[in-house]
Amino acid sequence: MGGTQGIAASARERREGAGGAPTPAAPGPEPGWRPWAERKAVRRALAVVLILVAGAGSYLAYDQYRLARLAGGVHRLLAAHRYDEAREPLQRWLRARPRSAEAHYYRAWLALVLNQGPEANREIGQATKLGLDPALLRPLIGIFHARSGHLHEAEPLLTEAFVEKREPQVEVARELARIYLTSYRIVEASVVIDRWRALAPEDPQAYLWTNEVESRFDAEPSMLIENYRAALERDPSLDQARLGLAEQLGKIRRFDEAEHEYRLYLDRHPNDATALVGLGRNASQSGDLEQASRYFEAALKLDPNRSDALKELTRADLRLGRLAQACQRFERLLQIEPYDHETHYSYAQVLKLKGQDARARAESELAERLRQEHDHIVQLRHNLKDPHDVASRYEVAQWLLTHGHGDEGLKWTQEILRTDPRHLPTHRLLADYYQKRGNPGLANYHRLIASSFSPEKG
Repeated sequence: MGGTQGIAASARERREGAGGAPTPAAPGPEPGWRPWAERKAVRRALAVVLILVAGAGSYLAYDQYRLARLAGGVHRLLAAHRYDEAREPLQRWLRARPRSAEAHYYRAWLALVLNQGPEANREIGQATKLGLDPALLRPLIGIFHARSGHLHEAEPLLTEAFVEKREPQVEVARELARIYLTSYRIVEASVVIDRWRALAPEDPQAYLWTNEVESRFDAEPSMLIENYRAALERDPSLDQARLGLAEQLGKIRRFDEAEHEYRLYLDRHPNDATALVGLGRNASQSGDLEQASRYFEAALKLDPNRSDALKELTRADLRLGRLAQACQRFERLLQIEPYDHETHYSYAQVLKLKGQDARARAESELAERLRQEHDHIVQLRHNLKDPHDVASRYEVAQWLLTHGHGDEGLKWTQEILRTDPRHLPTHRLLADYYQKRGNPGLANYHRLIASSFSPEKG
């Protein structure tokens, strides 16, 4: 015991030191503390932060990737004319990014394709506000103007888009072709329609418009038949194509095929006078005059002023030697079409056969004058190249309106006034035209415009 106590005392003395004061004990660790635990907690916190940052970055990257795929998919679908398939991804894109200028641009494109003009206009405005490149929007604006009847504003935008091959190329080509055809620029229309067909070979309307061009150049029936059949393969309900096909088949004496097409058309439109006249011509060319006459009479019951049916019945009368009846039909025809030079010429021949030489000469002279006028207008219209040649267009419009071709003449006046809204001769022409047709409201409207634009008014 004593030895043990001595050792303990010696230890105390060493701890107390030379001054005799006790040396403070070094602080010891708290119960349960470990130095590595703190470091581990810090590492865990840092790992959580890094995981969160990496997750956020991955989410943002994935979100951008997802939207990029949506945008690319929408563009591909629209460019491939798969419009129905484009709707759903485009809607998802707009829900995710309602302020995406690009998404609103594609929505405007889709709305134009679907002929939703007001929505297209709103989307164009929204894309503009959100800062989309104006070059992308100009084709859409041009299409919208064209469909709104503002052809003068539409044409430069569409021409630029066509030359630079800006999307939507199919709609650009279609509307530009419409402008060219409306203004009788047939060569330019042909170029545009060719590209339209190459871009959208599945579109039946392009084949119909190709025939619109080809018919102006007196194309062979076989070429027209090929295009009509191509249109009908793509859309069997195209009545215009079926009637055109039947007519061209009749011209090359493929009467059975022509009758088949007319019958298919009449199944859809049983009271259509045009098809009945076509069947009548088909029967007449086949030599069945009685059956032909029944078709023509049926057409006249539907439309008593159907001049083509009257002409065919008159020809049948002449072939059967019924001169008196033919003369009665000619007189009726000339009431309907007083400026038809062919009718006047044929009437002159019948009058000569009946011994009425004086009347025959008068009709022959009138027929020759009308023929010369007609040939002059046809040549003038064929040679028109400059859409701003208002004087030549006015001459064509005036002749058409004063020679019984009102619908066509009015189209020409519309083109003139789009180019030059202040063209006084056109407003005066329209005032006279509407006055004679018993429409004083429109007559006064054009008369008022003419007076307000006249030089006397400054």
